[in-house]
Amino acid sequence: MAVTRPPALPTDKPVSPLARLHRERTVIMGELAVLNVSAARLRQAENAEAAVHREFADLSSSEIDAVANWARSPIGEPPPPDQKLRRALAEKLAAAQSAAAAAKGAAQDIGQHTAELNQRLIAINVEIEVAVLDAVELEFADVCRQNTDVVDLLRKSSLRIFGLCSFLSTEGRRLNDRTDTEAGERYLARAEALAVAANKLPKPGVSQVEIAAAANEWGRHVADLRKGSS
Repeated sequence: MAVTRPPALPTDKPVSPLARLHRERTVIMGELAVLNVSAARLRQAENAEAAVHREFADLSSSEIDAVANWARSPIGEPPPPDQKLRRALAEKLAAAQSAAAAAKGAAQDIGQHTAELNQRLIAINVEIEVAVLDAVELEFADVCRQNTDVVDLLRKSSLRIFGLCSFLSTEGRRLNDRTDTEAGERYLARAEALAVAANKLPKPGVSQVEIAAAANEWGRHVADLRKGSS
């Protein structure tokens, strides 16, 4: 049974396990769609036999009614069965039964294949969930590395900032101790001004509101990963 396959994934870069699972799920869902269409057609073939039986029943009922009506006032010969129509219905029934028999066998194969694909689809959805967690954990590790790099840079810049303030303060006191008060006050004033500026620098930290917003963003990202749209 021919199935339309999704486009091949690019081969110029490694394909992630999550992308492979999404591709397999797409293929399986396509196959299931084809099987569902085929199963519907087979059900039509099976229903055709029942429809012919109903035609026979309707014919028999109409013939019985005709004989019953004749019996109420029996004039002439009783109405004969419609042999021509019965023969046509018999041929139609034979064809319908043959088609129904073939459909039943094919339907069993389709049913078994459909059940197998549905079981695999359930397993794939579980595997996708695990792969999504693996993917966001890798992203988490990458963000942690970025955080470490930024904190290290912040620490180095803080050392230079407060190191200069400390130097100016220490040098100002040393100059005062040497009675060079004019120069000492100049250093101390500069140290105080820079310390005020340094203390106004933004302090790293996050609020609960910001954490909640980030959590919602992760939720949307995970949902996209589940769907294969990210």
